[in-house]
Amino acid sequence: MTLSPDDIERLSTPAWERAKQAVAAGECDEAIRLIDAAVAGWRSLQDYSINWITSLLSFIGEELGEEAVERALRRTGEEYVRPRRSGPVEWAELPAEVRARAIARAMVANFGEVEVSEDDEKITLSFRCGSGGRLLDEGRYDQPGGYLVLRERSGRTFGRDELPVYCAHCSVNNEMQPIEWGQPPVSVEHPPTGKGEPCIHHVYRDPRAVPDEVYMRLGTRPPDRTG
Repeated sequence: MTLSPDDIERLSTPAWERAKQAVAAGECDEAIRLIDAAVAGWRSLQDYSINWITSLLSFIGEELGEEAVERALRRTGEEYVRPRRSGPVEWAELPAEVRARAIARAMVANFGEVEVSEDDEKITLSFRCGSGGRLLDEGRYDQPGGYLVLRERSGRTFGRDELPVYCAHCSVNNEMQPIEWGQPPVSVEHPPTGKGEPCIHHVYRDPRAVPDEVYMRLGTRPPDRTG
């Protein structure tokens, strides 16, 4: 049996491109089916990726210690995250609405759900996280041979007694390193402590208004606010 031209076309053309073709041809039902197929394929790859990352971080922590997990995440931050956040306008100079929109867009694209509230001080994003929170909800840290939970209280655990290892990229890459690079945290995060809890992000309208205790939980001196 050999592949037909139609077989080869389906194998070599992404579902979303075939969905565009279906839209152009007026085949709405087929376009919807193909979009759903593309999303299902991405969800499968996301599942693979977050488990791959968490398994690798768990191995690093178990073999080399929790501080090695932080070093690994710092390497990613310097080589990949920092260049992505470099631009003509510093993150802290962007309006809070723009910063909140960027965070929400990334989280929703990662199969998260978000509720938004705001007051005069900040915008609050309450996420059902599609990656780290999903692992927690699925009990991937609780089962035999489950993933590593960091238990050395430090900045990488947000000053907590424990933190699921996947969530440590939030403390290291989104709060600790931005502060070290001369910026405020990307957002002030409060990860879930148990199944079904949301991950809360506070986006301060004035980044200089981030409370001192946020810096202190990271083991960092609060900025001088007298100038």
